[in-house]
Order: sequence, then C-alpha cells, then structure tokens
Amino acid sequence: MRTRVRLARGWCLLLTLLLAVAGCGPGVGGTGTGEGYALEFFGAKKASVCSASFAGQLKCPSTIVVGPVAPLPDEGSELVVWVDDPAAAQVLVRINASDVDLNAVCGGVRFAGTWGETKDGNRRFFGHFTAPGVEASAPGTLTVETLAGGVLSYALSDANGRTVYGPVPMQRADSPTMSSCSTVSTSPPSGATYR
Repeated sequence: MRTRVRLARGWCLLLTLLLAVAGCGPGVGGTGTGEGYALEFFGAKKASVCSASFAGQLKCPSTIVVGPVAPLPDEGSELVVWVDDPAAAQVLVRINASDVDLNAVCGGVRFAGTWGETKDGNRRFFGHFTAPGVEASAPGTLTVETLAGGVLSYALSDANGRTVYGPVPMQRADSPTMSSCSTVSTSPPSGATYR
C-alpha cells in the first residue's frame, strides 16, 4: 500500500513538473517572445551598444584600452533619452545598457529590443514591435544613423525589411515634455461663420 502511495505521489509531482515546463518556449504553448528570442529569430548575437557607430552619443563607460578589446555584451550605456521634439515629444526612445524602447505615443507604435550583430556584420536593435494594423507583437529591427548636430535617426522595419515607422530624427533630452497628441481644435477655423 505504501509503495502505491509513493508511486502515485511521484507521478503527480512528475506530471506537475512536465505541465510547468510545457508552458515555456514557442510551439509548446509559450509566447516565444522572451529575452533573446528576437536575436535568435534574426540569427544575431547580443552585443554592447557601446560598440555602435553612434556610441559617442550615448553614456558609455570610459575605459583606457591597450590593444583591441571587444566590449562585454552586458556592458552598455547608462540611460539616455531621445525625443523628436523636447518641448512636445510625440516619439520617445530610451536606451539603457544595450536595450532600447521606442514609443511613438501619437502613432501607436512601440518597439523593444536589444543591440546585436548578425554573422554578416549587420548591427542594430533586434526586438518586437506593435503598430496599428498589426494584430500581435511581431519581430522587427530598429536601425540608428548619426546625423549632423548630434541628431540620431531611428527607423523601424519588420522581419522582411519593410519600413514600419520612420526614419525619425531625434535629439537627446534630459527631461522632455510629452505631447498630448491632440490635433483637434475646439475653436472654429479662422474665417468660419455660423448660420
């Protein structure tokens, strides 16, 4: 009798463990959107954003290096905020460590990703985005280009390389003011008359 109880208890514990593990990862009931998933989707590996061409615009740790040394993947920038307009921002980008969050408040576009590099040497942020007309979070990339005057241009593309949003020129801002996104005026257009 005791053996049956132990055997039943063991099977119950094993079944509980199997059900818990089955909830992880794509294809077995999970979402497949955990950290690293987008990097794997695009065949990329995590890299330090401080190795990017625009690293001079970030708050990367300064080190004195003798000889070629690659930055560690976990190292990255301190929090830096970029906006399209510091007085009335409609697009906000936050870079922290080697992760990015883009939020186009008025456009309904969001992206979250990690800086990485493919075997072909393509370096950008790899992650997931949501946008109007996109039913679920989808894999995408965010490319960054340096423009004159310390401005960075951000462009969001889907997994097929089609532009979803941007390019948007952005400037660094320590304490931006967010836009209310209202484009509707409560006053009548100038010259309008009521009958």
